[in-house]
Amino acid sequence: MNRVNLFLISFFFLGIIQAQDRPILQKQDPTIDPVTGDTLNRVSRKSTTNRNIKNLEAKIQDYKIISRANDSVYLDTTLSVQKEFKFNYLRRDEFDILPFSNIGQTYNTLSYDFSGNGLMPKFAARARHFNYMEIDDINYYYVPTPLTELMYKSGFEQGQLLDAFFTVNTSEQFNFSIAYKGLRSLGKYQHILTSTGNFRVTSNYKTKNNRYHARAHIVMQDLMNQENGGLRDEDLINFESGNPEFIDRSVFDPQFEDAENILIGKRFHLDHHYNIIQQKDSVKQNSLSIGNILSYSDKYFEYKQTTPNSIFGDAFETTIHEGVSLEDFYGEANATYSSNTLGHLKALIGYHNFNYGYDKLVVLDG
Repeated sequence: MNRVNLFLISFFFLGIIQAQDRPILQKQDPTIDPVTGDTLNRVSRKSTTNRNIKNLEAKIQDYKIISRANDSVYLDTTLSVQKEFKFNYLRRDEFDILPFSNIGQTYNTLSYDFSGNGLMPKFAARARHFNYMEIDDINYYYVPTPLTELMYKSGFEQGQLLDAFFTVNTSEQFNFSIAYKGLRSLGKYQHILTSTGNFRVTSNYKTKNNRYHARAHIVMQDLMNQENGGLRDEDLINFESGNPEFIDRSVFDPQFEDAENILIGKRFHLDHHYNIIQQKDSVKQNSLSIGNILSYSDKYFEYKQTTPNSIFGDAFETTIHEGVSLEDFYGEANATYSSNTLGHLKALIGYHNFNYGYDKLVVLDG
C-alpha cells in the first residue's frame, strides 16, 4: 500500500512539472524602454541622430553689417563699455556733443568734422539733423537666421524711446530689413515736448554667379520739437543757486510757450552694379564693373509761433509761420576697373538736380 501511494505521489509531481511551459528567452529590443516599455523612443532615436549630418550651426561671424562703402563687420553681442556709450537716443558715442535738457533736442557740438564737406549746400536747420539719418547712416545686412534688436529707454516725464529692428535673409541672395525708432518725451521744463520717428527699410540682392549686386533703402523721418526760448532772467538766479523751491523744473516760467518746429524728410536710394569681368582669386586681381546710382530726397522744415518774442529782435509779422523745402535728385553712371598693375580706377558721369527755396520773400523798403 505504501508503494502504491509513493508511486501516485511521484506521478502527480512529474505531471505538474510537465504541465508548466518553459519560458523562451528573447533578445530585448534596445529601442524599448526597459522600465516603461515605451516604443516611441525608437522613433526619437532615429530622428535625433546627427552622426551623418553636417554642422550647419550659424556662427556670430556670419551675421554681417555692411556699410555704404561696402565695409562689413560682424554682429557684436558682447556687453562692454562701448555698448553702454551707445545706449542713448543717437545710438552712438556722445563724447564730442553736449545734450540739452530733454531727449531728442539739439546738441552743442564740441568738435569739428572736416570729412563732411560736399559740393552742394546743406539743408537749413542743421541743429535738427543730429538724429536725421543720411545715406551714410544706413547699413545693409546678411544674416543666416532672422535677427531682431530692440532697445527701450525711458525719457523725462512720461517719456519713452523705442528702437525696433528686424532683418532676414529669404535666401542666400536676398536680404530684407525693417526698422523704426520712435521717441516721445515731455521733458522737465514747460513746453519742451519732443516727438520723433525714423522709419527705414533696406534690401540687398546678388545673383548666384555673383555678377549683379543691388542695394536699396527707403527712409521716412519726422522730428518735432516744442520751443520755449529758455528761462527768464529773473529765474536764472534761482536756477544757479540751487534753491530747493525750484528743484521741480516745471515751476520755471520760460520765455514763451507757443512755438514749435518740425523737420520732415523722405529718401529713396538705389545703388547697383554688374561685374563684366570678375576677380578670379585674391592673388590675380583683374575686374571690370559698370554701375548706376539713383537717389531722391525731399526735406521740409517749418517753424511757427503764435506771437513773436522780442528776445529774437523785431519781427516782420504778428504771427511767424516760416518754411523751407529741398528736393534733391542725383543720378550717376560709373565704370570701375581694378588690376594689380594699374590699381583701382573709376570713371563716372553724374547729374544733380537741386531745388532749394523758401515759401515767401520779404522785401524791406530803403
